[in-house]
Amino acid sequence: MKALVYYCRWQEASLRLRGRDETAVWGHLVYKADTPEEWMQPFRFELKTWRLTLQKPEGDEVIQLDEMGTVQ
Repeated sequence: MKALVYYCRWQEASLRLRGRDETAVWGHLVYKADTPEEWMQPFRFELKTWRLTLQKPEGDEVIQLDEMGTVQ
């Protein structure tokens, strides 16, 4: 999960976890937290592959992260 935490730092987002199982965690990436401009991005992060799926209105975006949370 370290890759996801680093990704959030690089994106200036907070992490709100909503669930977890053996293979993944899911929840929301929160941008501009605790401000009137706050918005949330639903996500699912696969723990073994470091694959991050961002859920968007136009369809899911899948991002492959490295161990430092940067996009491959």
